[in-house]
Amino acid sequence: MSALRATVIRNRPVLFAYVLLIVLGAVGEIVASGFLRINHVDELIISGAFIALVGVGQTFVILTGGVDLSIPWVLNSSAVLLTLWSHGSSGRMAWLTPILLLGGAAVGAVNGIGVAYLRIPPIIMTLGMSTIVEGGLLLYTNGGSGSNAPNAAVYLATHRWGPFPVIASVWIGVLVVATVVLSATPFGRRLYATGQNSRVATFAGVRVTTVRVAVYIVSGVAASLAGIVLAGYVGSSYLGMGDPYLFASVAAVAIGGASILGGSGNFVGTTAGALSLAVLAGLLPILGLQPAALQIVYGCVILGAVTLSSAKVGARRRAE
Repeated sequence: MSALRATVIRNRPVLFAYVLLIVLGAVGEIVASGFLRINHVDELIISGAFIALVGVGQTFVILTGGVDLSIPWVLNSSAVLLTLWSHGSSGRMAWLTPILLLGGAAVGAVNGIGVAYLRIPPIIMTLGMSTIVEGGLLLYTNGGSGSNAPNAAVYLATHRWGPFPVIASVWIGVLVVATVVLSATPFGRRLYATGQNSRVATFAGVRVTTVRVAVYIVSGVAASLAGIVLAGYVGSSYLGMGDPYLFASVAAVAIGGASILGGSGNFVGTTAGALSLAVLAGLLPILGLQPAALQIVYGCVILGAVTLSSAKVGARRRAE
């Protein structure tokens, strides 16, 4: 019983995230009968999947005490280049996908090198890279958008295996891999150690710089994958399609119980955060609120999470 209690206490923030998800779903059903009907739940899962796909990279980065602001334009570049280069061909998508994922990894590697080796603050480094990627994409496309997405991308984002959305399968696969990496591998232990105290981790033999570069690479790949899937969902691409996912990814991590200052959290919690934001977005029109109200929610969640994390760190330091 004591072990169970310890587990519950340790995972209390994650449990709170799932309680919040249940409450939001119940409120939606009370306010609008049929909110939780199967078809609408599928839509919510698909909406949450896009947040979760970018959220997995953001989770890894935030666990080390960083943040990745380049996600929107890595996502956007992947979507636009897929539609431009594939010309709607699923055959071309087969060889374009690894190239686009490598491109996302390259952006992440540059971010990681800047943060880990050049000691550039993560906000400045990733914001600078976001601007560079944005400018490069605008120059390449001359301010235009892409064409139609390949059928394979459309299938991945919109079709179902029986009653189950295909993209949900991708999400579950990512969830399993991320959870195993974070909880059952040496890399995961080094990642948490880096986020908790990088100086102590260095003395313990952890290659902190390598860990930091690796998490930004994960974030770049995840954003690129999200761009490919999002292009399939929309059926095409356009400039700015990644903008909503910057603060959404950070908010999902925060709602999921991770410390914004690093050292604690997991992707299981981010999953609940992504679904909660999707349900909240679905509630806004029913409540007569504009979509812009969601931006206020993002801001409040992020500020609240930073304040709470700072208070915890301060209390821990005073205790020491």
